[in-house]
Amino acid sequence: MIWFVGRRFGTDRRPFLFYSVPVHFLRCVLAEWALVRPRLLRTRFGAWLTLLGAALIWLGLRGADPLGVALDAGALGAVLSAAFVAGSAADRAAFAITLTHPTTPLAVACGRWLATVLPTAALTGACTIAVGGHVPAAVAGIVAGSAVAGCALAAVLLAGTGAALVLFICMALAGAVPPEAIVGVAEPGAARLAVASILELGPALWRYREVATGDIGALMHAGAWAGLGTVLASGLVRRAARLAS
Repeated sequence: MIWFVGRRFGTDRRPFLFYSVPVHFLRCVLAEWALVRPRLLRTRFGAWLTLLGAALIWLGLRGADPLGVALDAGALGAVLSAAFVAGSAADRAAFAITLTHPTTPLAVACGRWLATVLPTAALTGACTIAVGGHVPAAVAGIVAGSAVAGCALAAVLLAGTGAALVLFICMALAGAVPPEAIVGVAEPGAARLAVASILELGPALWRYREVATGDIGALMHAGAWAGLGTVLASGLVRRAARLAS
């Protein structure tokens, strides 16, 4: 009764598409997410994630703001995870084979986004607990990681691990700086205005600090970046498959 609805005279039962299509999509997403465990255990992904967590905990135990540690863990962990989940040339070449199966580029992109977010969330929770942070800080870090994961996934699918390195450095050095601090001089210049615009529009950490206080605007901004990045990634998955075939 769940799988079929209605009967037409002289015909067999037909599948209830409103149920079967979402379930099939979810299965395709989970199939892509399943690659996280072997990569954590059999590649340098797990080691680099552990080193990043150790460095952030070290900073937190020496006086860094627990909320800042959680945000850094979310953002930097997301960039690192995206590089290992979808950044290699072999990953992009394999999309041509993946799309010969009954799946879609959007399901592949959603699965890779999930595979990026889950290790990031675990890292963020562990770092927050280790430095004495509270649940709002961990939530803010996970939200930041979700937004940055969408951006990082699209970046690595477009330009490989080099894009992840650039994004990692930018997040580490300037992600938490508010735009007002960049343009708050008499003559900011075109370069400062460009950087301030990126920090204003992009998934910057200064904005997601407000998630810890329940700011709805920051949550919506993060959700928009997560969704936009995943949609862009689906287009890049299709492009990579076409180039590899």
